[in-house]
Amino acid sequence: MPRRAKALVRLTPIAIAAVVAIFPPSPATIERYYARGLYPVIQANLTALSNRAGWSLFDLTIIASVALLLGGWVHWLRCLRRERWFKPLGRGLLATLIGASVLYLWFLAAWGFNYARPPLEAQLPYDASRITPLAVRALAEHAVREANRTHAAGHAAGFPGIHDSPPALIEALHHVERELGRPRPTVVAQPKTSWLSPFFRASGVSGMLAPFYLETLLNPDLTGPERPSVLAHEWAHLSGYAPESDASYVGYLAALRAGPAAEYSAWLELVSESANQLQPVTQRLVLQKLEEGPRRDQQAIRERLKALVQPVERVAWSAYDQMLKSQGVEEGVRSYSRVIQLLIGTDVLKVPSPKPQAPSQ
Repeated sequence: MPRRAKALVRLTPIAIAAVVAIFPPSPATIERYYARGLYPVIQANLTALSNRAGWSLFDLTIIASVALLLGGWVHWLRCLRRERWFKPLGRGLLATLIGASVLYLWFLAAWGFNYARPPLEAQLPYDASRITPLAVRALAEHAVREANRTHAAGHAAGFPGIHDSPPALIEALHHVERELGRPRPTVVAQPKTSWLSPFFRASGVSGMLAPFYLETLLNPDLTGPERPSVLAHEWAHLSGYAPESDASYVGYLAALRAGPAAEYSAWLELVSESANQLQPVTQRLVLQKLEEGPRRDQQAIRERLKALVQPVERVAWSAYDQMLKSQGVEEGVRSYSRVIQLLIGTDVLKVPSPKPQAPSQ
């Protein structure tokens, strides 16, 4: 192959990555041709492949990429002794850009284009006028009541192990997907732990969807009551709901229909998620009604989170915030809390209408 042709071939990934980053497809195009066409096929095949491995293929990909990068730069720096400095440095920079472009395009094709889908608000009967401080409080109070009600049954049913895939949760997820118009059911990923688990502990990450092979990775320290809700959230990502709030919405709907353990897990998480949006005084008043059982479970979660390393947590969440914004999620990590607006705006939980407080005499 002529030298010029080889150069063009090498530059192709960089050029494609640059074009896609600068001129991304429209949300309507992504929804029609990718999310409801190509992605379900990619997901079914990639997840079926990664499920055959008892370890994380994402871990191996990251380790191999880092090893190739370091090994390559050691070679190029050694070449500085024999060649003019700009030649090996240029080769190193070009190879690094090519590798980064290939990984970026792989990420987008395998899953990342889902960030550009229209938001769930555009696909659901959503009414923003329902979202008021009183409605947020009503949701928090409802979550507290439901957590109290479902605690005993949830614990009696037993929570899944860290590597378990509860059939009831799979069935519930598929039911929610049909309601939302997904053309085929998600092939769920077998939950795995990762060599990144120490990082998960230090940064407070509960789980993640590993994009290159569409795997579900969980923090091995999750308490039993956390596992169903976290797993439902990660499987919702796998279903193609990339923004955190959208995945939480789909995950909650699935968990609430998946039997006593998953239902309690969802309500317990919703207690914290909704109470965090209340003013401190109101928050204390609402949480005072939480009974001893759910309080013990919350305390166990707080004990788990003592493994946090503050500098690692700050750096990790700052990096994730920037990544989300680069993919069009303007709120960044603040988008997690948007699920409360989604739940209230769609009235999917049928929370009793809030009543204004009577003025004191």
